[in-house]
Amino acid sequence: MNKKTLKDYYTKASEEGWAIAQFNWSTGEMLRGIVQAGVKHNSPLLLGTSEGDSDFVGLRQCVALVEAYRKDTGLPIFLNLDHGKSFESLKEAIDVGYDVIHFDGSDLDLEKNIEETKKIVAYAKDKGIAIVEGEVGQLQGGSTVHQEKTIELDPEGFTKPEDAEHFAKETGVDSLAITFGNVHGVYEEMPSLDFERLQNIEKRVQSFLVLHGGSGIPDEEVSQAIKLGVVKMNISTELRAAYTDTVRKELAEKPHEVTPYKILPPTVEAVQAVVEQKIKFLGAANKV
Repeated sequence: MNKKTLKDYYTKASEEGWAIAQFNWSTGEMLRGIVQAGVKHNSPLLLGTSEGDSDFVGLRQCVALVEAYRKDTGLPIFLNLDHGKSFESLKEAIDVGYDVIHFDGSDLDLEKNIEETKKIVAYAKDKGIAIVEGEVGQLQGGSTVHQEKTIELDPEGFTKPEDAEHFAKETGVDSLAITFGNVHGVYEEMPSLDFERLQNIEKRVQSFLVLHGGSGIPDEEVSQAIKLGVVKMNISTELRAAYTDTVRKELAEKPHEVTPYKILPPTVEAVQAVVEQKIKFLGAANKV
């Protein structure tokens, strides 16, 4: 059985110039589509649930479902609580068996963010959690697809290189989510990434760098971000859109059908197609 940790894969990705995607899910169909893509391309998988996702599915149920697929496939599959906002929510995820945790203290001032992150790192490491992700900078946008043509960003919310350095040194986080033009959601006109800022952060920070809001970013910009040090990219909105668009289509075509297993299989295929494309593009295929 593969005994590599997520940190092993982050290191491998950093050394070889590829990246791991975190695929967020909130239904069994989405989870199946992600796993089937991982099996097809022999890729390590990092699965994410937000607090909203895990509240809907159930924290213990998320862990149990992922463990079942881990046993069935033999793939290295890691489960992350994404954008946890409090010590209590992250502690609960750790205690029920999540492999990775992400504390999003970006709404706090820097010193309070550091203080809270240090508490979470200490608890996580005591419980054997291999990866703790922190966050510095204001990630703007929301879970939307083309509801607005474009989004106006406030550069003051971008991660400041000196803040990233101070935060990483003080907290000891394994990975760090940063903001340099990336946004939550997909817009017709996506903002450009600030690569000079990314370079400055990469020079100052030893933690693995994470790009949240990976949906919708042009391929050439993603490739450049990986070259400059990003080893993990979060994908959520594109998967949600693939799922919900397919549900709408199926219900429109079968308005009288009430049997879920006759409506939902295409959602698995739709999610799998997006995940396969991301795995191949990011270079994570055949990396187990």
